[in-house]
Amino acid sequence: MARPLVARIDCSAFASNIRALQARAKQSEVLLVVKANAYGHDVACLLSEIQGHRIAVASIEEAIDLYNLGFEGEAVLLEGPFSRDCIRASVGRSVVFVVHNVQQLQWLIDEKHHGKVWLKLDSGMHRLGLNASDFEACLATLHGNSDLELEVVMSHFSSADDSNSKTVGVQAQSFDDTIKSSSIAAYLPSDIKYSLCNSAALLFHSKLQNDVVRPGIALYGGSPAPEIASVVAELDPVMSLESQVIALREVPAGDTVGYGDIWTAVRPSHIATVAIGYGDGYPRHAPAGTPVLVDGQLVPLVGRVSMDMITLDVTGLDSVRVGSHVELWGKNLSVEKVAASIGTISYELTTGLTARVPRVAI
Repeated sequence: MARPLVARIDCSAFASNIRALQARAKQSEVLLVVKANAYGHDVACLLSEIQGHRIAVASIEEAIDLYNLGFEGEAVLLEGPFSRDCIRASVGRSVVFVVHNVQQLQWLIDEKHHGKVWLKLDSGMHRLGLNASDFEACLATLHGNSDLELEVVMSHFSSADDSNSKTVGVQAQSFDDTIKSSSIAAYLPSDIKYSLCNSAALLFHSKLQNDVVRPGIALYGGSPAPEIASVVAELDPVMSLESQVIALREVPAGDTVGYGDIWTAVRPSHIATVAIGYGDGYPRHAPAGTPVLVDGQLVPLVGRVSMDMITLDVTGLDSVRVGSHVELWGKNLSVEKVAASIGTISYELTTGLTARVPRVAI
């Protein structure tokens, strides 16, 4: 019998989330961010749902994987080319490069690349993006180039997930001031488009929507911030991570469970062992008390997470048997709740699942 651990990927929930986000985005294009193998959900499972949309990835390798699977649309490379080889590998494919430094634009010109480009302006996050001077220089270069079509100017907010953040407004104003300055406005095409909103900005700062929005975690039913849980409630979790109880034992009061003796039973305890561990991407640092569902009932993790197994305290649950259903996160236990208990974010949990966890489309 196969190991019972599986991540079930609900394709209809993914499609429903796209529709819900499109309704919230109104007339904006919804660019589907499917980098990191669709945030760990397995982009192959979701291929039919992303057809007909433009998608965003982090690298040419991710784009090529999608095209090899049969994706037929445009792929926007959010970090642009990392070298000239990236540009050469894109030949014959519908790739749109984001340019965030002058060197990338020069590579595109030197390689005689033909196609759409986006320019990324650093409006204050200070991670990637052109400063105002380099932005103007790139615009001037593109203005005289017939091979490269400037389609979108974009930026990225550093704290759109924080309702008390003042930097969202500061960044939005910085972006507007730069693109409206006379020296830059003269170079912008009349049909230029703009893109600022990720999941948090789309859900939390709707007034900042423009031509293209770029939801990531929200596509998968995840929340980019606890504060917007009520907004995210209209979305459905796409992944349900499930396993089974593989062993049960009685542990006397005073005995420990698992490596390192870090958890001691304070009463006679009924302990269930479950097939999942850090070798599957379940965090080793998950503390005692991390919630897990067994046969629909909430129970705490106890003991240290090992490579292939975790242990749960199921004391008082007489119905639990070897083979009992376990949900680590999903439809009935939100990944955000689990992440909060562990001290991380849902993005890390889903993208951290390893390749040995089967993803099964449902």
